[in-house]
Amino acid sequence: MTQLSLWLACIACLIAGTAYYFRPTNRSTQYVGAIAIAVHTFSLTQLLLNYDGFNFLTIGLLIAIIGNSLLWLSNRDKDLSLLLGTALLLSAIVIALNAIKPWDLTQLHSSSWGTSAHILIASAAYSLFTTACGVGILLSIQEYQLKHHKLKQLLRVPPLQVLEQLMFEFIWAAFILLTITIATGFYFIEDMFAQHLVHKTFFTIASWFVFAGLLLGRHIVGWRGQLAVKLTLSGFFLLMLGYFGSQIVLQILSN
Repeated sequence: MTQLSLWLACIACLIAGTAYYFRPTNRSTQYVGAIAIAVHTFSLTQLLLNYDGFNFLTIGLLIAIIGNSLLWLSNRDKDLSLLLGTALLLSAIVIALNAIKPWDLTQLHSSSWGTSAHILIASAAYSLFTTACGVGILLSIQEYQLKHHKLKQLLRVPPLQVLEQLMFEFIWAAFILLTITIATGFYFIEDMFAQHLVHKTFFTIASWFVFAGLLLGRHIVGWRGQLAVKLTLSGFFLLMLGYFGSQIVLQILSN
């Protein structure tokens, strides 16, 4: 049942992602996207019933679900179909990796309520930062094309002001959740040296300072445009390097 639900979710995300590329304004496309997210959520539920806690790939599934849901809701009044279509297609890859039997990853965290809450909050923060980066990339491409008068190559996205406002809304929400994630991590996770979490904590805190500087610079100096996008991508890179990079080294390459 678990394998079947994962492959069905993979197919649903492929269909929905393709639909958002070729039929973005069709109402049925929005319904197909909602169905894909629902099947995706069901498959994760089935997967977790067979595991005692989370592992590297199941967390990837959770992050994808949250990010797709946020984009789906935002797409209702803003044309983010290009970004949502890409996110759904990437989600299909993550789901397929979860469906492959040979993967044998160890559990990352205990199943206690404290660490589970920490995982959920962290996943929501990562999803929001990922979404903010996606919006920032669209903003950067659109701004470049406008400055170089490549009007025929403009992407199918909202105006620059709307994209920039949306990006900072996601960053603010993600920054708050990241702050809570760091606090709950120090409170619930003991003996960080034994759990090989020092490098993860270092990069996470470094990312926190990058985003704090970006939001402070936005408020005081009015940072925007390419500078804001570059800082957003830099902070996101540090965050992903601290979590996913370390887990790849510790759990996959060491096996």
